[in-house]
Amino acid sequence: MATALPLDRVTSLLLDSGAHVAVRGLATTSLDGSSFDAAVQWDALSPGASRAGGLFDFAAGGLRLVEQHPERHEYVLAATGAVGPACAAAGAESPCLVPRLAELAHERLRTREELATTLSGEVQVEGAIAGAPAAGVGVGVAVAVAVGVAVGVAIAVAVVRARRAAHVELRRVRATAREAMRAMRGDPTFDRVREHVRAMLARAFELDRARCACARKLAVLDRGALERKREACARSAAPEAGEALSWLTAECAEAARLESDLASSVIGLQRIESALRVFALRLREYRGTRARMTRADPVDAAASELEIRDDSLTEAEGATAR
Repeated sequence: MATALPLDRVTSLLLDSGAHVAVRGLATTSLDGSSFDAAVQWDALSPGASRAGGLFDFAAGGLRLVEQHPERHEYVLAATGAVGPACAAAGAESPCLVPRLAELAHERLRTREELATTLSGEVQVEGAIAGAPAAGVGVGVAVAVAVGVAVGVAIAVAVVRARRAAHVELRRVRATAREAMRAMRGDPTFDRVREHVRAMLARAFELDRARCACARKLAVLDRGALERKREACARSAAPEAGEALSWLTAECAEAARLESDLASSVIGLQRIESALRVFALRLREYRGTRARMTRADPVDAAASELEIRDDSLTEAEGATAR
């Protein structure tokens, strides 16, 4: 079933391993007549000219292109298996579709909302999404008229989604830790290992709190707008511009550190989850099973018995013949 995609927020996708999802459609802006599909934009001033950078950033959402058909504005996507940084920043599950409306607007010296009001057309996704997306800054005149309300609703929805999805990684870590603890149950030789597992779980809680705090701050931070302010200040001839520029530069640096801290917390959770999985696998019963037994292999023993029998029959037949 095809679902229209909002352009004011990320859309999480329910993609199993090996599953694909199709995104198709086209939107056109009345500003300069340019058109955009999910991955490509066409310049109306140069017919036939196109360049990368459509409505969505696939890599930021943990997605990769499997097939592409720009001539009919259709793209088939699959999950990379990694957490999408933009998904984590929005508190959404990976993979997700990450809109580029703000970037496209800034290229035209417009705000995201201003560009949205000029768009007509629609881009749809065919596949399972994590909940039906609410109407947002979309494509089409009716949606564009309500863009202000939609943005407010989108922020509220994003907060709710962030709260619901904030501990997805942590739940996986806790489930894996329980599996490892069950494998060690009743064995006193694993007492020290159990202590380390508990410490890993405590660290996972700490990383999850850090991730949630960073994601909340990034959700209300417009890096593009901040960079544009800094650049404008750098070009200004006002006497106070130098001091303002130093503070804007410091703010940009802190924003970059915030993104880095978010990525580090996500990677830290993934590291702990992976380590716990390794422990659970190493503690499994029958680890190191081989097809052939090192001693008294029954297959070899049976084969030897058959050889002995065959030799005996051959000797008996020879004695009879003599």
